[in-house]
Amino acid sequence: MKHAVWITLLIASVVVNIAAELVFYFSGVTIAIFYRIVLITGITIISAIFVGAILLVGVLEGEKPLSGNVRDTLGADKKTE
Repeated sequence: MKHAVWITLLIASVVVNIAAELVFYFSGVTIAIFYRIVLITGITIISAIFVGAILLVGVLEGEKPLSGNVRDTLGADKKTE
């Protein structure tokens, strides 16, 4: 997870700065450094949340049931003999 967050931080910083320079080039409006940092931080935090969720889903898919037999379960589907 650490590598994904670092890669996202690097990519976000490059993309946000390129977008800010393009906005300045075509419209003459300067985007302040503070707003660039806020965008980079937001993108990084959102990606960390998604990466964490993907890892949790992967762990849950790897879990196996304790018993493979229906007769061993407890609950309403158990037959009384």
